[in-house]
Amino acid sequence: MASVLSEIAVDCAIPMLVARFWCEALDFEVLEEEAGLVSIGSEARGEHGLKLTFAQVPEAKSVKNRLHLDLRPQGSSQQEEVDRLLALGASYAEVGQQEDESWIVMADPEGNEFCVLSSLE
Repeated sequence: MASVLSEIAVDCAIPMLVARFWCEALDFEVLEEEAGLVSIGSEARGEHGLKLTFAQVPEAKSVKNRLHLDLRPQGSSQQEEVDRLLALGASYAEVGQQEDESWIVMADPEGNEFCVLSSLE
């Protein structure tokens, strides 16, 4: 039997800052909080839903992420979603992508890169 992906851990300087951004971006909520650690997810998905956990570390981010999240807008266009994420504190990220790519590379408030894909709608 195969494993199930249940949690993605992200190192950061200020866990609650990053957690709040991702809660708004993904319509998640804070599930657990303790010193230096915040986990978010969807209560509606129960124990089988994916969680993101933000863990405080002393060192700053120094290079491009080797793993990133891809977001696909639901009920809005790619540009509308990019605008919403910018208003939440995201920024555009330059990681060497080509101008004609179908995705837009962004970064959360601590510089963790992610992509906004085109909408399927």
